[in-house]
This record gives sequence, C-alpha cells and structure tokens, in this order.
Amino acid sequence: DNRAAYERIKLRPKVFVDVSIHSTNDLSCKTTILNSTTISFPCIIAPTALHRLANQDGELATVRAAVRSNTIMIVSTMASTRMELIAEEHQKTMMEYKTSSSALWYQLYVLENREYTKNLIQRAEKCGYKALVITVDACVIGNRECDHHNNFQLPNGISYGNFLSDENNKSCAEKDVPTYYTHPFDTSLSWNDLEWFRSVTKLPLIIKGIIHPDDAVLAVKANVAGIIVSNHGGRQLDTCMSTIDALADIMQAVRPLNTNMEIYMDGGIRRGTDILKAISLGAKAVCIGRPVLWGLSADGEKGVKHVLDILKKEFKLAMMLCGCQTVNELDKSLLHTTTLTSKL
Repeated sequence: DNRAAYERIKLRPKVFVDVSIHSTNDLSCKTTILNSTTISFPCIIAPTALHRLANQDGELATVRAAVRSNTIMIVSTMASTRMELIAEEHQKTMMEYKTSSSALWYQLYVLENREYTKNLIQRAEKCGYKALVITVDACVIGNRECDHHNNFQLPNGISYGNFLSDENNKSCAEKDVPTYYTHPFDTSLSWNDLEWFRSVTKLPLIIKGIIHPDDAVLAVKANVAGIIVSNHGGRQLDTCMSTIDALADIMQAVRPLNTNMEIYMDGGIRRGTDILKAISLGAKAVCIGRPVLWGLSADGEKGVKHVLDILKKEFKLAMMLCGCQTVNELDKSLLHTTTLTSKL
C-alpha cells in the first residue's frame, strides 16, 4: 500500500512559468537539512541492514555513492560493516570529491543492554556521525513470513559488523548479540527515555517510525530535531496505513504548532514524482531503502549512484513540468485526490 498510495495522488501542474533556472543552475533542487547539510535534492539513503548481502563491498560501496551524489546516508545498527570503517570510507571519498557536503547519520536500535547501546551511540559520535536516528517501531520484530518460509540464514562471512569486538569496541555478551531471527531490543523504550539519550550524546535526535499524528505532536513537545514517518517498509505491522497517507494526517496535526521540527518520510518511493508528492505534502526530504539495495546488487557503487541519478533527474523534470523553480515552491496545491482534499 505504500506504493499504491502514491498512485492515488494525482499531480495538478501549474504552467506558463519560467523554469529556465533548471537548465542552468543545479541549486533549484538543493535542500538544507538540520540547518547544516545541503544535499543535491531532497532524497536521503535510508538505513537498511546487511548491504554485503547485495554486494561484496556492502556499505562501503553505498557510502561512496552517497558522497558522489551529495546526500546523507543513514547507517543501520544492523550494517554488515563496522560503523568506523564506513566513516573512514566516507571521509576518504569526501577528500576525493571536495565539493560534496555529504554526511552520515547513525540509526539506532535500542538494546536491552543499555551500556552497550551507549557504546554504540558514543562510537558513532566519536567517528563523525552527525545525527542519531532512533527507531521506535521495532520493540519486537514483525512476523516476516517470507523469511521463515525461505528458512533464510546469513551466509558464512556476513555478520552484523557493529557487534564484532576489536580494539575500539567493547565486547558484547553473546545473549545481547542480534541474530537474524532474535533481536534483543528494549521493549520498555518510551518517550521518557529521551532524557537518557540526551545525557549520553550531543547529537541531534531524530525519531524513526512515526505513523500516528498524536505521536508526531509528542515529538514536537519533546523538542526532537526531526521525525521519520515510516512503517518500516511495511515489514512490521500488517495492514498498517501507508506512509504518504500518514504524512498528510501528521502535517495537519503539527502545522498549527509552528514547529521547527523537520519531517522526513520513507516507504514506497520509486519515482521522482513520488518525491515531489511527499515534499509538496510537507516532508523536508524522503528516505529510500529498497531502490538503493537494488542498485547495489546490480552494479555496486555505480548502481547506487545510478539509482540516485535517475530519481534526481525525474524529480527535476517533475518540478519543471509543475511550474516550480525551487523546492520551496512545492506545496499541496499541486496535488489532487479526494482523500487528501478532505484532510488538507
């Protein structure tokens, strides 16, 4: 339904507008995130696990593509490469592409072992990650029947890199190390824990997994830097509403609060027109997961870069055909659907 929801939203373009800026100036698609990182267009690489299942270079290939595409990569707790190695590759590639303003964010699953959770957070901050993305929709893992039917197991040589011991990493007790089917996440996690996070890191906090508008309002009251409207790619709660529909409800709830909290979203984004629809509804940027993995599987770093290039080209084309000179001109007046019209 994440995907189908975009098809239910139709574009209502404005015409007879000078959009020549798109032919001469790349600034028209750029977006500044958290008042600090300017990305080439409002599209961020979402956190996804185990990139080495798709390509032998795994997250190292993905992060090189992120730098070349001048965007943010959110690195998963469940990455198949240690966060320090990803940060080193990011820094190395940034030296090669000096005009890029790419950045890394760290996605956190909160473990029952809070000391090790603290270790993960502080490792990320130490090696240069710029924000902490806390996933809150996975207190338990959903019933992923395909994985069970396929009896999926991690291949030899692929593991969760952030839980491997080395000189920079405290060892994690065996019972606290995730496996593909067992994740020792903290089921007691709640809004009350935000103060604990703030006590162990100075990184901006972004809450991932918001669907209900009441939770978005609580996020505003908690003064977090941002939220990601997400239903975990449809993999957690069966029949959960689509994220683009949830975004419309959330914007209606938080807009009167005049908040500076940034709102991102993921789920079902496959075309540049999808990005335009999400930004027009009020998202600051979108996050893409599966398309990145498809590109990585097809052609490694080049494949990921190609996916991002396609989306940027389509997004720019859609902006021009909708009569918009800059991202700031995208708004809900460009959209038409009976459902959204009643909400907006």
